[in-house]
Amino acid sequence: MVYLDVLLLTNFLLAYFLLLAAGALSGQRAGFGRMLAGSGVAALSALVLFAPPQPYPVQAAYKIATALGITAAAFGRRSLRRLLTAACWYAALNIALAGVVMLVMLNTGARWLDAANLTVYLHISPLLLLGLCGGCCAAVELGLRLLSRREPPVKTAGLEFELCGQLVRLRAALDTGCHLQDPLTCLPVLVVSYPDARARLPAAADAFLAQWFAGQDHAEPPPGTRLRLVPCGTAAEKGLLPGFAVQGISLITEKGVLGLGRSAVVFAPRSFGSTDYEALYGSDFM
Repeated sequence: MVYLDVLLLTNFLLAYFLLLAAGALSGQRAGFGRMLAGSGVAALSALVLFAPPQPYPVQAAYKIATALGITAAAFGRRSLRRLLTAACWYAALNIALAGVVMLVMLNTGARWLDAANLTVYLHISPLLLLGLCGGCCAAVELGLRLLSRREPPVKTAGLEFELCGQLVRLRAALDTGCHLQDPLTCLPVLVVSYPDARARLPAAADAFLAQWFAGQDHAEPPPGTRLRLVPCGTAAEKGLLPGFAVQGISLITEKGVLGLGRSAVVFAPRSFGSTDYEALYGSDFM
């Protein structure tokens, strides 16, 4: 006999643990509210166990759709590739957990299972099931910690340039994948995170960039500045990054300031996720 309350609660808790593991394996982290939403969708999806038997293609389509729906509820849908990665890991962890549980049942002589529409209800103590799920998640976390490489400390360089009559000093890190160029001079540019560097920017430049990233791409640049629009493409999106031509970007060294012969900075709308630097430069910038 299948008890509805036990089915929903157990699947809710199992999905929470499995989504944590799937997020870790796919390099994503969801907030607590989103995790609850994904777990709730997973719990409700188990109700198909009570539905009349469906044709196999319908069953398979339902399982694929629910896996995508569960991971979308937890991790969002901004990137199709990341969504598919999380969904595949979530499905793989479900299959792995089912295999571990069946192995335990074979060794303990427990009664088997009820199955319908590619959904399995295992006749096993919910506490034991949750314990096995927690063990699988702990194994994933341990494996990631053992296999992950410790990143060496990021080396940063102090850079300065003049914008709107004000001297701006930033810390920059090397990014070998950064190859953006000024379309007029064909020289490499400095890429600055607008959220990270906002407090250091002149008020006029800050106001213009805030309007630009709010969707007002026809906003007037600050007086006396020369606007630069630099094409930028990633796996997720393509667009134009706003920036300015400057008199010159200089490297701050122990012996003084060294001009680099670079004359453009562009601004990215997102944070670089580090408190050590606010800007990135390519290997051909210095």
